[in-house]
Amino acid sequence: MSNQQIDTAQIHREGIYLDYFQFQEAPFSITPDPGFLFLSTTHQSVIERIIYGIKNRLGFILLTGEVGTGKTTICRSVLDRLEGNAETVYIINPSLSGIEILATILDDLGVTYSARTGKKELMDSLNSFLLASDRTKPVVIIIDDAQTMPIEALEDLRLLSNLETDKEKLLQMVIAGQPELLATISKPELRQLRQRIAISCNLDYLKKEEMPGYIERRLFIAGNKGQVRFTSSATDVIYKASSGIPRLINRICDYSLIACYLSNNYTITKQHVKQALKEIGNTEYVQKRNLVFKKPNYLYAIAGILIVIAFFAVYTRFLIYENTENSEPGKTAKLASIPVPAIKNTIAKQALNHKAGFIEKEGEEVSYTILLASHRFSKRVSEEASLFRNKGIDSHWVEVDLGNSGIWHRHFTGRFDNKAAAQNYINEYGLADVLILRAPWSIQVYEEKSPEAMKGIINNLKANLYDGYIQKMENGGYRLLIGAFVTRKGAEYAAGKIAVSDLSPVVVLR
Repeated sequence: MSNQQIDTAQIHREGIYLDYFQFQEAPFSITPDPGFLFLSTTHQSVIERIIYGIKNRLGFILLTGEVGTGKTTICRSVLDRLEGNAETVYIINPSLSGIEILATILDDLGVTYSARTGKKELMDSLNSFLLASDRTKPVVIIIDDAQTMPIEALEDLRLLSNLETDKEKLLQMVIAGQPELLATISKPELRQLRQRIAISCNLDYLKKEEMPGYIERRLFIAGNKGQVRFTSSATDVIYKASSGIPRLINRICDYSLIACYLSNNYTITKQHVKQALKEIGNTEYVQKRNLVFKKPNYLYAIAGILIVIAFFAVYTRFLIYENTENSEPGKTAKLASIPVPAIKNTIAKQALNHKAGFIEKEGEEVSYTILLASHRFSKRVSEEASLFRNKGIDSHWVEVDLGNSGIWHRHFTGRFDNKAAAQNYINEYGLADVLILRAPWSIQVYEEKSPEAMKGIINNLKANLYDGYIQKMENGGYRLLIGAFVTRKGAEYAAGKIAVSDLSPVVVLR
């Protein structure tokens, strides 16, 4: 990554939609935060069985589950529950040799050993530590992603089960991994390890009836107080697309919130979810839809084509009549629910462009921008803009009137001829939580032969809480612009609100 990568930790809390939805943190992050754990039937059962095995000093406990079902979240939740009541070791990189794993365990427990100590000496050091005193707290070792462990290392774990007294196991071991771990443990050379597993539990997917509760809990933990909700039809589509896999649910919900934010709404509908799925592109939902065309019977293929045509007809109608970037005062403004480049249907795309007052002609210039964030207050976006500019990123923001939702400030950077160029810029500067928007329109407020000649105008704009940016023209002159807009109507509405002396705002192509 480029050495120009900015530190986005300061602005990550706001993200792309956090301020708009009044969230304290991102509700659908894929990081395994125990605070967001939703205790479904399967998750509750697994945690209870693991805690039971640890408290009763049963020794080896096996946890398996498919990718994205929440094994790491379960492990960290168990660690949280054991805090103060057990001495714990958590290994998240098990692709180590048996000696390296033993050394890691001793390091975490604070046991010293010689740099050139062999396997037997390491085992003796661990055993001495466990027998040193009458321990009231169990020693618990949790190994995550254990399916990556070499067979030799797994066999070394079996040796740890020999550390015991006449009454109980001295070491409690939780081994978590994907289903292929079961196949590995089933091999003949690991039969002794398999025999020592006291509890074996499998983490299943969420059930359909658990979906609303899962989504509502994550929204609540993030700070939702009823302002944001998912419709039942939206959760149905999410379940069908995710098959109940928590990680995939989170990804779809996050993209759905972005689609809802872009439409200036607070209720996530089925339409927002479908738009999110188009952006994600690789889900069970898409794959199952595509199976229609694989049927050998040509009647199925014809039926599938008719369904697609009907879908696009309805979707086109939705796009044509959806409100654009800013509506008349007193009404909540609507922005096209997803960036135009994401719309695959040519007819729908042309219809939306026509409504925006912009007919894309062959050879006509189309530009893109990067939406960095959206903020409720001008002070916050101004501080954020300063942060970016200090890092060499020439950003600018514009005030947007969203009617019933109030005044918001959208923060942009750059003008790009295509999405690929915008993506390269994102990669170069290490930008996170940003969106690429097709935004061909801007408001020109002044024109001069040099940037220096516009300093007074720029200061005047700042005094009136407008953030302008300079663009060089083909004739060698410079023009002062305000904002980047998806639609001409939105730009015209914003231009009509600018009341600064000596300026004559006019909508232009960027």
